[in-house]
Order: sequence, then C-alpha cells, then structure tokens
Amino acid sequence: MSKDYHLRMGPAEQEYFALPKKWSPLPFSDIRSDSPKPSVGQMTRDALSRPAKTAPLKDLVADAKKIAIIIDDCTRPTPVSGILEVLLPYLEDNGHNRADITIVVALGTHAPVPAEDLKVRVGSDVVAGYRIVQHNSRQVDLTPVLLPDNGMVVGINPEVAGADAKIGISSILPHPMAGYGGGPKIVMPGVSDFEFIRAHHMKQTIAPGSYAGNTTGNPFHEGCLKVARAVGLDFSINCVYNRQGEIVRILGGGLDAAFGAAVDVCLEELGIRFEEKVDITIASTYPHTHAHQFIKGLNAADVVTREDGAILLAVPTLTRLPGDFLNSFNLVRERSHNKPVVYMKEAMSRGMPFLPEKPLEFNMAMKCAVIRPGIRTILVSPMISETEARTMGFEYAPSVSAGVDMLEASYPEARVAIFPSGGLIVPITAWER
Repeated sequence: MSKDYHLRMGPAEQEYFALPKKWSPLPFSDIRSDSPKPSVGQMTRDALSRPAKTAPLKDLVADAKKIAIIIDDCTRPTPVSGILEVLLPYLEDNGHNRADITIVVALGTHAPVPAEDLKVRVGSDVVAGYRIVQHNSRQVDLTPVLLPDNGMVVGINPEVAGADAKIGISSILPHPMAGYGGGPKIVMPGVSDFEFIRAHHMKQTIAPGSYAGNTTGNPFHEGCLKVARAVGLDFSINCVYNRQGEIVRILGGGLDAAFGAAVDVCLEELGIRFEEKVDITIASTYPHTHAHQFIKGLNAADVVTREDGAILLAVPTLTRLPGDFLNSFNLVRERSHNKPVVYMKEAMSRGMPFLPEKPLEFNMAMKCAVIRPGIRTILVSPMISETEARTMGFEYAPSVSAGVDMLEASYPEARVAIFPSGGLIVPITAWER
C-alpha cells in the first residue's frame, strides 16, 4: 500500500501512513494553498491601521498614560515576538514611552513562563527593555471589578485594571468548551483571580452549549466575555490559522468586533461539514504540543466519530506528561469507587474541582479525557508510554501504521475521517450537539 496520507507531528514534521483497501476516506482535509502570505509584521501593521469597526489603535490610546499589553503564554502558537516587533515601536512612535508600557503574561492558572522561554516568547530585547509581569491568579492585591449584570466581583491583575488602555494579543483556535480560545479569554481566565476562574470553569465546562465552534448560547464563552467587557479591552489583536497551523490573518479592533471577525475567518479556514458520523477518525492533536494540553486535540474526533467506532490519535507532545497528572487518574478512580464520570460531574456542577488539591488545569484536562463519548481510542506518541496511555483510559500503538493494523482487524470496512491537525478542525455537523 502506498502511504498517501499523513498527520502533522510538528511545524515541518509529518508521519505518513496507508489505509486498508476496504476503508473509504472522506476527502483529505489538508489542502495547502501555495499563494504567498504576508509576513507577521505586515499582518500586524494592517491590523493596527485597518481595525474592525473601530478607530486605529493610535487614536484609541492617544490620551493613555499607562498601557497594558496582555499576551498569552507558551501553550499557544501566537507569534507574540513578531507582533511586538511592530506594536511596541508603533506605540513609541505615537508618543508612548517604554516606562508607560507593561507587558502582562496572561497565565490564568498556568505556571509562570521560565526566563529563557520568556525571552523566546517576547524577544530578548523586549525582556531587557520593558517591564514584564507574569499574572498570579492567587496574588493578594488583585483589583476587584464588579460585573454589572449579576453583581459578582472578579479580581483582576492590577497592572491591567489600572491601565488607561488595554491591548490583548491572542490566537483564535477551536476550544473544547469556550467555542474558540483567545479574544475575551485573554482577560478571563488570563488575568483573573483563581476562585472566579475555578467556579466558572468547573460549572460552565459541563453546561449545555459549551462546545468547540459554538459561541451562541455558550455559557462558558459568555462568562469570559462578560468579564472582558467589564474590565475593558480597548484593542484586541487576534491571530487566525489554516489547517497546516500557518498564520493566515491577524485581525485587530474592539473586543467584540475583532473577535467576531476572527471567528468568521477561523470557521472559513478550519470548518469541515459532516452530514453523518464516521466509523474511524485518524487525527493528530497538533498544534497542542504542551504536555496534557494534547487532550484538546481530541475534541473534533469525538464529535464526528460513532460511539461504536474508533479514534487513532497521534500526540506530538514536546515534553512528557507530568507524573502528578497521570497519578490523578488513579486517584479519581479510587475516590469515586471506579465511577469517575458521576463523581466528576457532581463536583463540577457545584463549581468545584473534583481534585481540589491538584492544579485546575489538571482537572480541566482530565474532564476532557474522561467525560467524553465511550469511543475506543488508541494513542500514538513518542512521549507517552503504553502504561501512561492506559492510565488515562486509552489504548496504545507504537506508530500510526501499527494503529491502523490494530483497527483493521475490528473494522474491515470503514468510513474514515483524517485530521492531519486535529486541534485545528471545527466540525460543522448536521446533527445537534
């Protein structure tokens, strides 16, 4: 068999494989455009000078004495350094001194970015020349912000809350619960307090309407948006990607207008229509390459695969999964008397993590791995062992080709979907979710 199909295992790395003769693949979803793309710098300049439904950035920040630039961390593919190479001189050229600008890393509940990684993220010159603050969701001096529609109060990073102008930089990517990541999420959870994030994430993650590709009637997205509106994001810079993970557009503007425009482009680039579910989905979790973030890349396959079908999932993580994360699966099985789904849902419905002593991101990732359709799932990864895969409730294969052989025995004939970059797919379905 000729190896006519591939999965992405990195920016320039692919793993090729063949399909059995009796398997019927849907049209291959990795169509590459050879048309030249503008540079990140040019796309940023366009976003600043021709924003969506608002004035150019220089006009919006003209009277600002203090400016906060909010950036995402290394778990996202956002070309932060390339954007800052344009944005920072732009602000200085329009009368804003370096001392007036603070860069805030929107960690949410993530761990701080190590110093060397931060230099790569923003550029060594930026580290040397600008004040950079990494958000701590548990710090005691967060600024209270009232949410006008419900009277709730959220703690916000003081550098953001006290700024006269706030600029967010993020990537608009399919998100398992928020519909799309980026945009308002740079504020909540990005620079919000732990207790608020915990209650929101746990409760809204399992709420009806909280699923990838959906922002209408999505309580997870709406909760993030309410906070971002209350805090105020004067200008949002949003990156959009194609199915190869290449950045194709950067859109700027006010919070709602820029996010809405970016979502439209994202859906155009990444949306695939399905009239019915398939028997087998073969997918890579790319671009989710940071440890347990890989589980986000499982979402699209879960949506389009029949429950009696199977998923073959290639996981190109750059680092091994934390041992504490893997141990958490056994811990929740033990505490739930081997009924983890019921146990987890009960805690989350109260706005509480099911493993309160573990990092919140562990709880979120475990939810996506455990509370999902009962589809047979086989992992392939150079960074995940068979024992680790089985600990998380998955099967294991040493290669994609070996996984195909395993499945052929159970599915001699099958309709197959192939997602070379499963984290960059938005299924558009003919059925309700």
